[in-house]
This record gives sequence, C-alpha cells and structure tokens, in this order.
Amino acid sequence: ALRGSLTGVFAGVGGSEYRDLMKARRAGSYLGTAGSVTVGRVAFALGLEGPALPVDMACASSLVAIHQAVSSLRRGEVNLALAGGVHAAISQQIAEFMAELGMLSRSGQCSPFDESADGFVRGEGCGIIVLKRLSEAESDGDRIWGVIRGSAVNQNGASAGLTVPNGPAEERVMEAALAQTPFTGSDIDYLEAHATGSQLGDAIEMRAVGAVYGRGRDADKPLLVGTVKSNIGHLEPAAGIAGVIKTALEMKHRVSPKHLHFKNPNPQIDWDQFPVRVTSTQTEWPLNPQRPPRAAVSAFGISGANAHIILEGYENSANSYDEGVGIQSWAGSPQAILASLPEYIGDLHDGGTELTEREMRLLPLSGKSEGAVRDLAKQYLSWIEERTNAMSSKSGAAAILADMAWTAGIGRSHFAHRAGLPFKDVRSLQETLRTLVEADVDTDAPPPQPVTKVAFLYPGDVRQWAADMGRELYDAEPVARTVLDFCDSIACQLRGASLLDAMFGGDVALDDPVWAQPVIYSLESAITALWSDIGIRPDVVLGHGLGEISAAQAAGVFSLEDGMRLSLAGGEFAAKRSDLDGLQSTLASIQLSPPTMDLMSGDSGKLAEVPTPTDTSYWIRPANEAPLSEARASAPAELETDVTIEIGPGFVKAVAKAYEAGLPISFKGMFSGETRRRISLPTYPFQRRRHWI
Repeated sequence: ALRGSLTGVFAGVGGSEYRDLMKARRAGSYLGTAGSVTVGRVAFALGLEGPALPVDMACASSLVAIHQAVSSLRRGEVNLALAGGVHAAISQQIAEFMAELGMLSRSGQCSPFDESADGFVRGEGCGIIVLKRLSEAESDGDRIWGVIRGSAVNQNGASAGLTVPNGPAEERVMEAALAQTPFTGSDIDYLEAHATGSQLGDAIEMRAVGAVYGRGRDADKPLLVGTVKSNIGHLEPAAGIAGVIKTALEMKHRVSPKHLHFKNPNPQIDWDQFPVRVTSTQTEWPLNPQRPPRAAVSAFGISGANAHIILEGYENSANSYDEGVGIQSWAGSPQAILASLPEYIGDLHDGGTELTEREMRLLPLSGKSEGAVRDLAKQYLSWIEERTNAMSSKSGAAAILADMAWTAGIGRSHFAHRAGLPFKDVRSLQETLRTLVEADVDTDAPPPQPVTKVAFLYPGDVRQWAADMGRELYDAEPVARTVLDFCDSIACQLRGASLLDAMFGGDVALDDPVWAQPVIYSLESAITALWSDIGIRPDVVLGHGLGEISAAQAAGVFSLEDGMRLSLAGGEFAAKRSDLDGLQSTLASIQLSPPTMDLMSGDSGKLAEVPTPTDTSYWIRPANEAPLSEARASAPAELETDVTIEIGPGFVKAVAKAYEAGLPISFKGMFSGETRRRISLPTYPFQRRRHWI
C-alpha cells in the first residue's frame, strides 16, 4: 500500500566492509555495496517515492538518520519514514586497525562506567523504526511505541582532537534537543548513554550528562543510566538505533534490563557530584502517575558528530491490550470500519437494531513460496498457544481472533502463494492451521497466474438456503441489511406485505411462488453488494432462471428498485398466471440500459442482448426451473474469465477461495460496522538462503 507514497528511507551506514571482501575476491560491485544503493534498494523494492538518504557519521549515523527523518516529517517532505541503521563487522583489517589504535577491549567485553573499561567489542545488527506524525498514527490505528519529542545534531568543532570527545559540545546537543520539548532536565527518567567503555570518554560524557540532567534533580530521584553496548557490543553506525529500540522497550515494559560489567565505578567520574544511578541490576522504571515515562538517547561519532533525542512513552488506555501472555501488549487505537456501498444503492442507513457478532472469520496467510505459507501457519499455531489463557472465554477469544483477522488482512502484504482459512472459533482455526502445516506441499511450486477477469454466476433456485442465509446476513452485515431493508420497503409499498417476514419464516411461507423471485433477487443483490464492499466486482455475469434479474441488475441493465419491482410482479404472475396486463405495465415502466459488462444468458450460455421491456418470457421464470447445466455454468470460461464466483451461501468460504485464487481482497469490507484494533502478530517467515561470496 506504500507504493508510490511519500515515504522516506533514512539509514545510518558506514563504509562497506563487504566491499573489501568482494575486492579481495575480484568480484567488486559498486551497485551492490554503495551506501546510496543500500537505501535506494529499499525504496525501489517497496516503491517508495520520498527521499532515500544514507547517513555516514560514524557511531552517530543512525541517530542522525532518525533526526533527519523527524525533520523531513515536520517539513512535510514525507508522510512516513523508515529510519535506522545497519552494520556488519566483516573486515579483519579494520578490526586490526581498531585494536592497534586501542579502541577494542582486550577483555572481550564492553564495561561502560567501570574502572575496568578498556574499549568496546564490535557488534552487528540492523534496526529500523517507522515514524509518522503522531496525529496521523493515531487516526490510522497504528501500534505506537513512543513519541520523539526533540532531536538535535552538532559537531565538536576545533576540539582537542578529531577523535577526542568534547564535553561542552555534548552538553550543547543535549540542551538543543531538550529545548524542543516543554521538559526540564529533571523531567527525564532515563538516559541511554553512548558510553563505549573508554575511561576518558565515559567520564567526559557523564560530566555533560550531569550538567544537563542533574540540574534541579532531587537526590532521591536519580537519573537512571545504562547502555545497550554492555549487552550486545558497539554497533557503530547502528549503535543509536539499537539504543532507541532498547529504550522504547524499556518504557513499554516499565523496566530497565541489567547493565552488564559494572562492578567498580570509574574513578575518573565524580559520582557524588550529580544524582545518577547506573542500572547494574534489573531496575523498575520510576513510575509517575501524572505523566508518561521519558528518556533520552545519545550517540557520539568518532568524527566529532554528536546526536541526541528525547523520547516519551505513549500512554493511551485504549492501547493497552491484554493478550494473556504475561504483559500488557500494545494495540493500535480502536478503528471504526465504515461500510462501502455501491453507487447504485445509495447511502448506508441504520437498520434500527445492533449488528450481531460475525460467526465466521477469515485468516489470510501468504508468502513468496509454499514453504513460507506453511511456516507462517506454524507461527500462528504457536501464537494461539501462547494466548490460551486470554482466549479461555468465548467473548475473549472472539475479540482477539477478530483483531487477529483484521490485522492479518489490512496489516500485511499479500503475496502470490496464499491460504485463506475460514474459522468460527479457536478450535476450528487450530484444526485448519494444522491441516495446512501437515499438508504435503511442493515448496518450489510456482504461484497461481494473476486473475484478470471475474465472472459472477447467479443461480435460480436458492430457497434451500434463503432463510438461514438471509437472517445471518441481515443480523451481521450492514451492507446486506441496507439492501434487504430497501427491497423490503419496495415490497411493503407495492404488495402491502413484508419481504423480511417471508424470508425469515414469518407469516408468509417462503416456498410460496409469490415470494420466491423477490426473495432470491434481494438476497443475491445483497451478496453482490458484499462482494463489492471487499473490492470484487464482476467483468462477466451469468444469470439462470430466477437469477436472470439479479444478473441483469448487477450488469446495470436497471436499478435496484426496478429489479425489485420486476421480481415482485414476476412472482405474482408466475404464481397465478393471471393479470398479464399488470405485469406488462410494470415491465413497460422500467427503463432498461445497455449492460456495463458482459451479460450472459443462462438459457443459451451466450452473450445476451437487452430484451424489450415487454418480453415476459425472458424476465419471468417458473420457480421450479431445472438446475443450471454444467455446460452453461462453464460458459464464462469462453470469455477468458479466470474465476467464476457463484452468488450464494458460504460467503466467507467463497472469499477464502477467491483470495487463494489471487483476487485483490479489500479486507476492510469483512469488518464493516465493527470496531477493531491492530495487534501484534507473527511476522514474515523468511526462507533463508546463504548468499556469501
């Protein structure tokens, strides 16, 4: 959905060590290793049309990339940004150079703020965050992990040395970021420090931190300080994004993980001068009931670049979501899903009674191979198992599974290899997933061919499912209810009796020929509108028997109202075989238009011409007409249609098959009238292959 959008890519990248490896193998490739192509390839693959900027500012790179992304959002250059950094430590020569320069720890561990600190350990990783303007993220129902309240970047200038940290410059960048917020230094709970584990560098940084964040701070509420480098090493250009992700997780879980290797404080730091506390044990976040948690993140580059951002936790009661997995998980804000009616129906109206919970849901799974789809099914089985407690009650399970289906539908890309899994409850979903996992599939099977042409088939005898189907549609589907209420209003005007009473087994028997045609017409029109609501419209329609009128209406031959009038008149005439003048009068008052798509006759299986209004033999059929023959049902294939959809019962199962066939389903339509939230779901199961030169 982001293809063609103003989405930017901002990534901290250093010199490519892989390029050195390629040159050594005489297989160098500028396009494969250039920083510009690193971000450009992401934009190319996703079709993003905002700026794609590589940022090389040594250890500050990824935090500067975030600053650039924030600035681009504030200026309106982009509406969404991917920001972060990447680092792979491959070059032996670079490692030897760093060791000779005294940058790397001889003990093999990062020990920031400790007297044993003797340098850092090279770490590797890639981290990306998605940034939006807050109001837009809220309105879009995104899962929000935190808010960037301020960011700043500066340079050491003419300092003691190019690679020597500059305390006053570090102070200035912190003050600049803080100045963008309404906070004071004492309002910040936690600092994710740069802290590479250098005796001198750590002492300079801590003095700058004390000057900015120690000012006005109560001694009994010290600033918590830690760094992810003690846990995973120094990710160099990706160090800042590692710190940001760690800090966002800390604010979510309300706990700081243990900062490792801090036993004897660095004696070069005057620990009594300002109130700070290194999180040398797992530490509960200092909760303040008056406000969200607040934190700062620093990254300082060996080139003299300094970057600093201020983060605030995002607190919204609607976003706290108990999934029964031991923590409160983040969910997106509740989203009211509006129905989308075809133009020929008009406006949606309130049916007067509340909608019931949909009995059937659809979980769409997809991948770029059959193996990926199967692995994704395994992940969903584990996901369900982890939430057994939360789904022990029927209502709890229904809410979580509905949000699961919603997120899987609108929060994932849909690739060519697909599995559509209809389910009613936890057990039925687990059974369907297990069947998929245990199926003998060809992991190298090619994907289905793209669907270019769709046919709708309107059968003529659906009385066997009309009552149950009609009630289920009316109770749970706002689009179907609107169509059925409209048709009912026409019946009440012209016949003085309720179509809905006939359909739902009221005073009028459903097998009465007088009602057969209007019931079939209204139900098939309602189901057609449901398909339209999920984005599927036919290129070819084929009607059979009593379904001829529904097919013609779908093809635009006449309006929904005129089709109902014709069905009512036809029902009267077919049942009584009298009042031919009244029937012909109704036919004459209906304005027929050329079909807007291919319209096929169920009698001949050929393309139909619009009959004259008085051609009663075409429009009026006996209710007990013979079933549609296989030859006529397959007639749309002669028009090179790829998929034929029978307009009938089992709507969700039919959507599942349509999804598997490759149709572009708009999943919002399967939740019309509901309020749903995005939740955490399994991510893509990459089928990993090694690509080492």
